[in-house]
Amino acid sequence: MMPVSQTIPVENLTEKVRAVHSQGQGKEQAAIDHSPFDDEPVYQQFFEQLARGLHGGLSRNVLLTGERGVGQLTLLTEFTQQIVRGDYGFLQDCDVIKIDCRYLAPDESRSALAAIFSDLADNNRIIVCIDGFISLLREHTDSDNRPRLLAALSRASCRVIGLVTPRECEEYFASDPNTMDFFSIVPIYEPSNSVAIKLLQHFSAGLEQNYEVRIKEDAIEKAVVLSSNYILSERLPYKALRLLQQECEDIQFERSQHNAQRYEITAKDIERRVSVISGVPEHTLRGMADQTDYRACLSEEIFGQQHAVKEVATELGLIKAELRDPQKPASVMLFVGPTGVGKTEMAKALARFYSSSKRLKTFTLGNFVEPHSVSGVIGVPPGYVGHDQGGRLINELISDPHSVFLLDEADKAHPDVLQPFLNLFDEGWIYDQRGVKAYADRAVFVLTTNVGQRQILEMTRNGEGIEAIIQKTRETLSQIRHSKLNRPVFTEEFLARIKRVVVFGSLDLEAMTGITNKLVKNISEEWQERRNKTIALTPELIQWIADEAYQRNEAAKGREGGRIVRKLLSDKVEAAIEQKIGLHPQDYQQCSTVSVDENFNVVFD
Repeated sequence: MMPVSQTIPVENLTEKVRAVHSQGQGKEQAAIDHSPFDDEPVYQQFFEQLARGLHGGLSRNVLLTGERGVGQLTLLTEFTQQIVRGDYGFLQDCDVIKIDCRYLAPDESRSALAAIFSDLADNNRIIVCIDGFISLLREHTDSDNRPRLLAALSRASCRVIGLVTPRECEEYFASDPNTMDFFSIVPIYEPSNSVAIKLLQHFSAGLEQNYEVRIKEDAIEKAVVLSSNYILSERLPYKALRLLQQECEDIQFERSQHNAQRYEITAKDIERRVSVISGVPEHTLRGMADQTDYRACLSEEIFGQQHAVKEVATELGLIKAELRDPQKPASVMLFVGPTGVGKTEMAKALARFYSSSKRLKTFTLGNFVEPHSVSGVIGVPPGYVGHDQGGRLINELISDPHSVFLLDEADKAHPDVLQPFLNLFDEGWIYDQRGVKAYADRAVFVLTTNVGQRQILEMTRNGEGIEAIIQKTRETLSQIRHSKLNRPVFTEEFLARIKRVVVFGSLDLEAMTGITNKLVKNISEEWQERRNKTIALTPELIQWIADEAYQRNEAAKGREGGRIVRKLLSDKVEAAIEQKIGLHPQDYQQCSTVSVDENFNVVFD
């Protein structure tokens, strides 16, 4: 027999199959002596299930379900090696062919399906592995190719393994008993950290050989542990392997372009890369390599909001552990509290940490005050310009399922605008005006409102507990009515779908100091990057800004928030620097450091 190890694009199928058989059947390919899968019971059970599925009668076809990154193709390659070794006698005369249909256009699906079964269906010695199996079923019309697939399978002698995601399996197959008569479902799950480390120890040997590098053992362990904890939008083992491969590629580039002599990948290299991807500072990663402390990560970004940090960190932990309802969004949270206290910053930090794109997707609902504004969410109706572009929410869910959406100023929206979210938060899916369906089971939604901010401040100062504040806030929100319609903005059904209400309190002096230090650091980095100058503020000046911001915020009864810090830095520090530059432009051009003291004296060094 001759298993075909490489993937065949569907357009090259006929030519490739003929080439395989012209090379002579019965020719054996050498099997790997030892595989990292050999000693793992969970994978041996998987291979046993796969073999049993292929052994059946009418249903001797298999749907291999797994999220992207769990290693579907790698496990199929290993299964092929087991066939070569003779582990499954009933398959010993079979050829294994992999076909790539991932990028098949819907209008080509029917002809591709016909081509596959025309060339292979009559050969009972063929196992056809189809990557992107769903692409064979999708058409431009509302119908799909399932009837044609079932007709072909009813006549076929070959065996078929289709690679699909769990969501695709549920949507296209699970509810169709006719289709399931032909298939067994064999799931592949994300491996544990310990198993992933063993797999990477095996795979790293190939990377070392291909890139002429040495990958240290602690780098492999860091890649698995840190990616598991801080790259939540992908799956092991792929995401950890990708970290190692990216480091290898960087070393190769440095050698070719800069004659660098780096030949080793260490744990520090992995920490640096994960920090860039996740937005979590390196020193934070170093302190918690073996545990997930989301509170510490978020505390690096948000100051003075211990309750909010704890609540969001707890929610992240539950999402990562899959301890949630899989039929609903990953989370729906409502951030309440005064303006400028960190609600939007928390949402941004959450997006950097969780989303694949690292971008917060913002819907400013204060601009959605008319009933027709709902088109900005689910698209315009048929017959109107732009209908074919679909709804923004649906498009973004499809492009990045791990999106974090900010529904800002939610209390100002027209009730009709919130209506699509009612079903989305309950069922986990939504249609746009084109009829395109998107799932939100991996998305996080954050609603914000300033409603009840005075009430929150008063209850906080009176020492009332968080639960009492949350209960009072829910009551206040349920009483808000649209000014023109006299309809409630937040119905009881809508509020019931909010999983977690997160209260943000007023900012104390310590919080203002933390915000000031963070903004000063941001300004310094910006000056270094754009102007190649170092900005140095004395500790006394930094503390003065923090004190002044706190006093002004208190005088305004909490209505200024942390934004007053940025205003003070602009009015006091940056204005003084620009004035000095205008007086001494030559000195500024020649200096490398711009220093400012507590009296706003500027010195060019």
